[in-house]
Amino acid sequence: MTRIWTNYDNKGEKIIAFVNATLYKANPKEEELEFLVARMQANDFSDPSLFGLPLDYVRDIRLQEGNDHIQVFFGRDSEEHFLIKDETLREEIFAYLKEHIPGSSYRVDRYDKMRAATKPMAGLIVVALLFIYTLFIMNELDHGGTVYSTGRISALLIGLISLGTVNVYLIFGALIGIAGFSMIRKMRNPPVVHVISMGRER
Repeated sequence: MTRIWTNYDNKGEKIIAFVNATLYKANPKEEELEFLVARMQANDFSDPSLFGLPLDYVRDIRLQEGNDHIQVFFGRDSEEHFLIKDETLREEIFAYLKEHIPGSSYRVDRYDKMRAATKPMAGLIVVALLFIYTLFIMNELDHGGTVYSTGRISALLIGLISLGTVNVYLIFGALIGIAGFSMIRKMRNPPVVHVISMGRER
């Protein structure tokens, strides 16, 4: 089973292929693209520019609606992105893999609003806690106290404080704003992820 997709517009992977139960991608120079495709069609996959990922190592293949790539999860906790800017081509490749990978299963994972907001909410909480801790340090210093740096985070916060009160508020205000905006955006547009699963555990 050999299927090769090519892309000439310099947006994303130039070659993606599914051959002999292996996913391939490559980004050769434009003048070398046709030559590499011909070699692949002749069952020659020795070119060093080819990245190959046997299905034996793959756990899941995922396509999140709106993203410009297909995610391939393999091994224990590894991940590779196959960048495909063209939406039609991206969906075509995923549909082909869904139909032609033996023993795989397919599902659609639709996030609810709270699940979609989990990661940005965690980020917002962390930033808020750091801000509170920074205010505590600033208060100690303002009242003549001594603050010792006991780790990288403390050293970073003391460095921020040295920039001045206004800059501290501006920096944390921006971080909290970004995290809050991300959380709201995720809740308004919960991800829809199409998953091809190989049935392998981590």
